[in-house]
Amino acid sequence: MPSEANHPQFIDLSDKIKEDARGLAYFPFLAETELGDRSALLESFHLVSVLPGQVRGNHQHPHKREWLYVFNGEGDFIWQDDQGQRHQRRLAGDRTMVIIPPGIPHALSNDGPQVLYLLAWRLPEVSGKAEPDTVPSPII
Repeated sequence: MPSEANHPQFIDLSDKIKEDARGLAYFPFLAETELGDRSALLESFHLVSVLPGQVRGNHQHPHKREWLYVFNGEGDFIWQDDQGQRHQRRLAGDRTMVIIPPGIPHALSNDGPQVLYLLAWRLPEVSGKAEPDTVPSPII
């Protein structure tokens, strides 16, 4: 049986997002997640777009935990567990944070009609581990 440590976590952010008639605001670095070294976090923080019909990812981070937050568009998040089993979950800007443990192959496929945008960042699980930071791991 696969362990929970080898599956992503899906965190509902509904209670952390502030929304009113003007729109919404979310402060990811105030979240109650183990963020560790803030300077390393800021170095890895990035915005990603996935055009309709395209796939991003198909990789893993051997020594880093990764956070993903889709805030526009929709697509399928696909990952492979430690038993080699593929899993899939729909992400649709639905206020869900994905936390991916180190070594989990993952990808994001945009089959929606609009550009998918997400925020991403990653942090090392073990300090002093050598790169590579990202290793190709095609799963789709």
